[in-house]
Amino acid sequence: MEIREQHNLARLLIESFALLNRCGGALLGYLITVLLFILAEGVLVWAGVPVFMLKLANIFFAAYFSVVLLRIFGAKAEKTDESVSNSLSASVFPAVYQVIFNIFYTIVWVAFTLAFVFFFRGSDSFANWTMQIMTGTATGGTYASIVLTVLAVAAVPLYVGARLLYAPVAIAIREQGPIEAVLYSFQLTSGTRVLTSLGAMLIIMLLPMLFVGAVLYGGYVAIPLYFADSFNLAQLSPVWIGVFVGLGILYCAILLALPAFLVLVFLNQDYGHNRDSFTPQAELKLNSRETQVFGADNNILPPGVGTIVRPEDVANVEVVKSSVSANAEDGVTQQHLQQVYQPKPEDLVQYAEEEDRMPTILFDDDMARQIEQERTMWENKQKQDKTQKGEDDAPSVKMSK
Repeated sequence: MEIREQHNLARLLIESFALLNRCGGALLGYLITVLLFILAEGVLVWAGVPVFMLKLANIFFAAYFSVVLLRIFGAKAEKTDESVSNSLSASVFPAVYQVIFNIFYTIVWVAFTLAFVFFFRGSDSFANWTMQIMTGTATGGTYASIVLTVLAVAAVPLYVGARLLYAPVAIAIREQGPIEAVLYSFQLTSGTRVLTSLGAMLIIMLLPMLFVGAVLYGGYVAIPLYFADSFNLAQLSPVWIGVFVGLGILYCAILLALPAFLVLVFLNQDYGHNRDSFTPQAELKLNSRETQVFGADNNILPPGVGTIVRPEDVANVEVVKSSVSANAEDGVTQQHLQQVYQPKPEDLVQYAEEEDRMPTILFDDDMARQIEQERTMWENKQKQDKTQKGEDDAPSVKMSK
């Protein structure tokens, strides 16, 4: 899947499980690191370290490991192949930013809760609705009022949560500061794109609840109704043990796939923010045909054999830049081949004469200066030899006593 192209939430949710599969080795290293941290924390508790200090440290490390997980998914989704060790080392400062963002997010929710309590202060509507539901005396109007009230109350936090949905991913993957990440999340959720982030947030919130609800429904309704003879909770058969283990593994896979889903939605919207500058590469799919090779040279094929490109296959292909010019006129092509492969007789004679000539050596200034020095040395040596020879040939004078 090309993450830079536009996709719907269903496609991204399915792709999140494929991304989870591609991150198998990295997730294994991540889980081992988390387990080692938990063991180290247990050792510190056993050594007598105050629990209050460990809770403060857990605030940072919870943000740290969440940033590491998002970076692992982001690296695989963008195909940067960042290793787990690099993700661990590069997540320290984003974890600090994540802690600051979590504090800001908590303040927003506390302020909203206080405003909600102040607004409904002294109202007996919720108490009356609760009593009617518990006693079974609630009417259709009561349920409608409850639904409308819940939607009205939940509209504001859902909207705020949808606008801030991409901020943690921007901090982890793009390494932005808290304020910059919040502003960028508002940019990515502007206009109708807030519906996409709202849908992604509802999927992240409701999918685990729906899965648990389906399992509980199967345990309390479907199993007693259809499998009462084969199901015994006190003595589970290997088949039922395998079913429960498989459901547990599937639930863990869903919990891990949801951060991957959030990363994919963020990247799709992040690239979509500048999608006008992205042009998908043209793909040309041709039907393969069998070719028959003849002769000793396997590179020689008969004319017309091979894959033929039809006009409709290349209808959407555009040549952006070309450095080769071709002419379809057979006469010009044949004339060019004759000039290249059939030279004129006079050209052959001239070529033969040039081969008999001695090769011409090109001298530069240094070579000429060196030759001149050697010639001067040779002339001096010749003069010295002549002088020495003349002295040797002169008659010797003998002195007598």
